[in-house]
Amino acid sequence: MELDRGSGRVGVAPGGGALPAARYLILASRLVPDRDGGFTISVLRRAIDMAAAGADVTLLTVDPGETADHDAHRAEWVRRGLLGSRESLRNLFDDVRSNPSWLRRAAIPGPVPSSPWPTRPIVDDSGAPVLDLPVVSGDAAWHLTDAPVRVYDKGAVIGWLPGFGGLYRAWLNAVAAEATPGQDRVPVVLCEARQIGETLVTAGDPPLDAGIRVLHTTHACHVLSPLRWDSPMDAAWERWFEIADRFDGVLWLTPSQRDDVERRFGAQRLRSFVVPHPAPVVSAPSDPVSGRIVILNSLIPRKRVDHVLRALPAVRAAVPAAHLFVYGDGASGAELRALATELGVEDAVKWIGHVADPETQAWASADVFVLASTNEGQPLVVLEALAAGVPVVAYDMPYGPRDTLAHGGGVLVPDGDIDALAAALIDVLSDRERRAELSASGRAAAAAMDAAASMRALGTAVRAALADPVSR
Repeated sequence: MELDRGSGRVGVAPGGGALPAARYLILASRLVPDRDGGFTISVLRRAIDMAAAGADVTLLTVDPGETADHDAHRAEWVRRGLLGSRESLRNLFDDVRSNPSWLRRAAIPGPVPSSPWPTRPIVDDSGAPVLDLPVVSGDAAWHLTDAPVRVYDKGAVIGWLPGFGGLYRAWLNAVAAEATPGQDRVPVVLCEARQIGETLVTAGDPPLDAGIRVLHTTHACHVLSPLRWDSPMDAAWERWFEIADRFDGVLWLTPSQRDDVERRFGAQRLRSFVVPHPAPVVSAPSDPVSGRIVILNSLIPRKRVDHVLRALPAVRAAVPAAHLFVYGDGASGAELRALATELGVEDAVKWIGHVADPETQAWASADVFVLASTNEGQPLVVLEALAAGVPVVAYDMPYGPRDTLAHGGGVLVPDGDIDALAAALIDVLSDRERRAELSASGRAAAAAMDAAASMRALGTAVRAALADPVSR
């Protein structure tokens, strides 16, 4: 579908795909190989799925790294098949080094306000300064300060922009205004980071172009312990909810999280849509090793790998072949290894560490996958396991496992109940017929949660944003 700006009519785009015709810009903070876990992979996969659905889509990042580093990241993503071409991933600071004209046009002329913050220079390939970034430290919300970004031309300061927000909005306005030959398509931004999202809809110069639609995705649980719908939130989430009604749509990964938000704030507070991650296509052949329990996540307290280790002695007593393969690393690694020794299961645990392409190893040989986190958004690993035919045993945490396993493929365990976790693992590992049933139902569930279903859900949200944009 395509919006006629003059009449406000919405028409069918050539091809009649799930996504309306628009200029899609997926905006993230950074997309660095092997950083930020499932977030990075989910953003790249979304872009691939959108392009496969016929969308005109460009990825945008704002991390102030060097162009050579960004080029290396692009090359690696292309190698892994998660980026169609290097040109489809742009970075603000690469753009400003290569052509700073948009920055200079947006700069506010006149004296630059004083600032308590030191600055970091950004220079072009010749070493000439292009801009100075404020370096905001301490407890300050760096992305919301008005600390000036000094703008240069021919070595002299010619003006300034108010903070990162002014810089981000100026760049997005410039990118959105770039003409698509033969087309006049409305720019639709999918913002993937809360801090960046706040800067886009906050008042300031330059304002975000009124013709740009902004849909904000979510990737994480919004509440703190005890993780109920009315539990406290941290300051960043509280601040984000204060301005979230300025987005043309908020995209939740699960119905459960959307329902909890609406229960808390009212169904009319936000324009909410459920756009889940799609289950990927897993091509690795399934050859499960009997008794192999797989964990695939960072080794940090939130993932509660210690719960799985504490369940392992009971599992081994019932299923002597049971053993644990742990993919991932993190700050808790040494502590977890010590716990395995203390529990007497160190001989049954193999610490794989980080691998760039775990799918070819983990899912092909896994007998069962276990997830014991305190909270998630919608964990990609659960979808990957289902698609590979690997049964899932997961705590019933917010958010993701309950919604994702609703149509089969796994066992939900009361949150935090280690004995129940052990019992579920024993059940799956010791009953081969039960495992086969879960494997088959998981594959069927994953097939129904494919990229086409995710794109249809996204298309619904985009059509609403095109037809009825919010007033900012």
